[in-house]
Amino acid sequence: MKMNFKITIQYLLISVLLIGVSFLLAYHFWWKIDLNSGQFFIIVFATIICCLGIGFLSILISGIIVFKNIEKIGFISPFNLAMNGYYYEKLGLETAKKLKNTFSLIAFPTFFILILAFYKIVNFVEYTDLTYYGIEKSVKIEQISYYKGKKRAIINFEFNNEKISKNLFLKDTLKNIGDIETIIFSSRNPNIVELKSEFEENSK
Repeated sequence: MKMNFKITIQYLLISVLLIGVSFLLAYHFWWKIDLNSGQFFIIVFATIICCLGIGFLSILISGIIVFKNIEKIGFISPFNLAMNGYYYEKLGLETAKKLKNTFSLIAFPTFFILILAFYKIVNFVEYTDLTYYGIEKSVKIEQISYYKGKKRAIINFEFNNEKISKNLFLKDTLKNIGDIETIIFSSRNPNIVELKSEFEENSK
């Protein structure tokens, strides 16, 4: 029983640590990925860390469901679980398949639930910041680009001696380089930026 508790704590600590770090990384860099590919790769790295954390958590739950006792498989990583030969030999073909199927049934829904939770959190933060800490500013469109047929404007502005560059989708397709657009950004996090017209429309 003591060993079972120790293994359970190991799984929980590692999964919580990995998922927590991934959330913090993604949250910190989420509003900075517009123009910097380096920030994008950090988000990808955070997603990989999150998947590892989900993997450890799913192994724990799967082991408890299939064996009623996590000591049966001990402490393993998701990479160990992917090594078919070892676990087929150790647990038997049917048991190993059952463990892997249970793992998949837990891991994939958990991943999508966490993605949805993160999406809800960042949307709530954006709305709250722009509602209570929003500052309106008129900016000039510096460049125009297109993404999947949609027109995007690159705008630059300064706040508290910090230079901010953002890539925003334009609903007014007649806008062009040199035209003025009104934005709203958060005084707490100036990287949270929206077109004023879009924010007002979404707030209705």
